[in-house]
Amino acid sequence: MGFISRPFGLFLFWLNNFFGNYGLALIFFTLAVRLILLPLSFKQQKSMQDTQKIQPELLKIREKYKNDKQKLNEETMKLYQKHGINPAGGCFPLLIQFPIIIGLYQAIIKPLTYMFGMLPEQVTVLTEKVNEVLVSKGLDAIGDVGRFEIPIAQNLKYLSADVLESVGLANVKLINFNFLGLDLGQTPSLNYITLLWIIPVLAALTTFLSTKVTSTSNAASTEANSAASTMKTMNALFPLMTAWFTFSMPAGVGFYWILGNIIQIIQQFFLNRYFAAQQQDSKPALEKKKS
Repeated sequence: MGFISRPFGLFLFWLNNFFGNYGLALIFFTLAVRLILLPLSFKQQKSMQDTQKIQPELLKIREKYKNDKQKLNEETMKLYQKHGINPAGGCFPLLIQFPIIIGLYQAIIKPLTYMFGMLPEQVTVLTEKVNEVLVSKGLDAIGDVGRFEIPIAQNLKYLSADVLESVGLANVKLINFNFLGLDLGQTPSLNYITLLWIIPVLAALTTFLSTKVTSTSNAASTEANSAASTMKTMNALFPLMTAWFTFSMPAGVGFYWILGNIIQIIQQFFLNRYFAAQQQDSKPALEKKKS
């Protein structure tokens, strides 16, 4: 995913240099990415709305041909064709978004690789240098950075200009992780309560609200789905899982998660209103056709 992550990393690098603050950079980064993905989200929602409109007819076909799978498939495809619906229309935008989301996530959790453009061996050398300084100051050394490079990026301030120059960071503006009194480079701890606990709490809360808003838009299809109870269980568990995950990663990652959820809630709210208005406008035309 490096070919996707690197452009995102460069954009985040530019934003960090422009604002001089990682928190502000993440806010504008998330807004920009969501705007790019908005057409795909719109297309996905439209496909779901179109499918919901024909749910009553689909249910009749399933009931009528429940013992004849071939006929069921034929009649279902005829119904889709009649209404000009692509049954895979909602999946295609998701398939496009998935590698993009993975790519931008990598850009966030690995700033040394994707923001600063460092090679793996340079990251290894830098990690050793940072750990030497931390140990000399009586602080804990940083463990495996395979998943998250943020702790290393946060502690670059302790390195001398000569060391930074040796790894190609002489003229690079270091990342300021302090935002609204929070150190986004630190990881919230379950062992003691700190101000950073607000990150997992807000991540869980916004995840809950996001799933509620999204499930409202899918209400019709969910009610007709035999897996409805499973979905409800997952919607309840997902916020708790989010809280747990954000306790095990740097606060900057959790902060990005919160931002993404907030924008998703706002976006979904307006999409729901738009498609509800579209549905209301189409009702008179449908009633006229029936009469």
